[in-house]
Amino acid sequence: MAKKRKQQPEPEEEDEVLEEEEVVSSDDEEEAPQILKQQDSDDENISTEEEDEDEDEAITPAPVIQSSITSDGRYHNKQRLLMLSSRGITARYRHLLEDLRTLIPHSKKESKLDVGKNYSGGHGAAVNEIAEVRGCHTALFLECKKRGQDGYLWLGRTSHANSAYNEDESGNISKKQLMITGGPSVKFHITNIHTMDELKMTGNCMKGSRPILSFDKAFDTVDHLKIVKHVMVDVFGTPRGHPKSKPFVDRVMGFYYADGKIWVRNYQIMEEAAATAKEAHAQKKLTGQTHSTSLIEIGPRFVLNPIRIFRGSFGGQTLWQNDEFVSPNVIRAQQKREKGEQYVRRKGAERSRKKRKEAIVVPDDPLADVF
Repeated sequence: MAKKRKQQPEPEEEDEVLEEEEVVSSDDEEEAPQILKQQDSDDENISTEEEDEDEDEAITPAPVIQSSITSDGRYHNKQRLLMLSSRGITARYRHLLEDLRTLIPHSKKESKLDVGKNYSGGHGAAVNEIAEVRGCHTALFLECKKRGQDGYLWLGRTSHANSAYNEDESGNISKKQLMITGGPSVKFHITNIHTMDELKMTGNCMKGSRPILSFDKAFDTVDHLKIVKHVMVDVFGTPRGHPKSKPFVDRVMGFYYADGKIWVRNYQIMEEAAATAKEAHAQKKLTGQTHSTSLIEIGPRFVLNPIRIFRGSFGGQTLWQNDEFVSPNVIRAQQKREKGEQYVRRKGAERSRKKRKEAIVVPDDPLADVF
């Protein structure tokens, strides 16, 4: 009996152990969903971080799209400029043409143009025929009138620039069709001419170097100046890889619009490094660079007053006309008229003075012979 009494409490201890295990298991079961929730929340945080990373990757800017036109440095743009003048130009205009020839390596020189009275079409048709023979796409023609007093500069694209043009029934191209197929062209009145030798500027550039063409802001806003800009780019822009050009850019050709006229200037790009460390420090403090870049004028300089823009080559339909332009003949006639009026006024004053002197008569004094 005693043994049995001793063995009875053992199942009670086992029951207590089981109850404790059940309590622990119930606690574990209560903690389990919390652990699962934490794992789910951690997974959600990881997923959101991955999405943020994906969004960051999507927000990153796309690479810069390179131009489809890649330059290999070869001579592809084979444009040529015909440069000539009319007969009867003065020495100043002749020196200006020589300066422009040195600045434009892709130009072709031609002798002075003398169009007779019997030639139909005038200077425009003659220039287009010469350009067709010489294979020139653009033309610069300097025309002088009144014995070199008035200078007119023509810039434009010739008929050779357009491959498609109409032919006659016989297969020949008429002079009128040559002028119509080309274009556009611009006529300027050129004034205030100063050549390189006359200015004696300190600027200097390599002969045949390609220029940077700098245009005023007005060339992008004014309608007729947009056409003028394209024509000037074709005329003064040297094609890359031209046999007579140098692979250097050391000058700037500026075109500025003011007072209704185009002011043309030519500058050298001068880069100077500081001689001492102190000068380099001062230069870097001012500009952020140790070297300085400046422009020095080379020449020539001149002013172009646009008169008319034609649709064709040296003629055709008028696209734009300058209403404010006054012909130099009208100005000279007005000046001569003013001088003539001054002469008439002077002669009239002489006649009136003579009449006034004749009208002044001293009366006879009766007492003049008394004493």
